[in-house]
Amino acid sequence: MEKKSKVNGVSPNGTWDSKYGTMYKFEVSFENGDVGEYNSKTQDQNKFVQGQEAEYSITSREYNGNTFYTIKPVQAQQSFGGGGYKKDPETEKRIARMSVLKVAGDLVINGDVQLHDLTKIATFLEHYVNTGEDSMTKLYDARINEVKDQLPF
Repeated sequence: MEKKSKVNGVSPNGTWDSKYGTMYKFEVSFENGDVGEYNSKTQDQNKFVQGQEAEYSITSREYNGNTFYTIKPVQAQQSFGGGGYKKDPETEKRIARMSVLKVAGDLVINGDVQLHDLTKIATFLEHYVNTGEDSMTKLYDARINEVKDQLPF
């Protein structure tokens, strides 16, 4: 559960060895009455500073009939450019091209398309991915309209 409160106190409470190296334990108490253990990779942790308000999550676990509380800082989400991360349109186009080229290549490998038609199929698929427009149907309809007076039906 995420909470926000002023830090009343931070006391070092030993160390322990983890797969990431030595972890430093701190007992952290908050103005709202919450108390728990925070584990830091550094001896000089700065996530919880006495007198400053902090956003944190607190979880409990039972062990041998006792309840232990663990405190973790809430990480602020990074914002890029004020409105979230903006993707480069050219990068997006290259990704789409690579994807449709892969599909067209698979069609060639499967024998569904001739090698000399690979880029035509890839271009058609890229157009569809970028616009949602089925250009093959448009071409087919246009061709039918051109030759419909020559059709036997």
